[in-house]
Amino acid sequence: MKVTILMKSRPCKDEARRVLQMAEDMLAQGHNVSLYLLQEAVRLCSSNSKCSDFEKLKTLVEKDLQVYVLTHDAKLRGIAVPSGDLGILEGSYEALVDLMESCDRVVGIL
Repeated sequence: MKVTILMKSRPCKDEARRVLQMAEDMLAQGHNVSLYLLQEAVRLCSSNSKCSDFEKLKTLVEKDLQVYVLTHDAKLRGIAVPSGDLGILEGSYEALVDLMESCDRVVGIL
């Protein structure tokens, strides 16, 4: 099953940790999982984060989690989206809609 998870919660919060755990569980079950970071969640893609969520995200990317960051929200917060070699991709509203249309399930942790 192809699943997209939308997240807007700031890193180091319970919601963010639940999202990362859910993504890990779904990947372990063999699902194709994408994580789309919106609003305050774009801070998760910053290696300057003072909590372990960024390291957990990197581990999940190595397990084939696809991570997208809404570029507009990152720019508003002065965050540079890491290059594609970390597995974190820039996204737009149009790309988000396309991704949601192509999935079997969309989960919003908003």
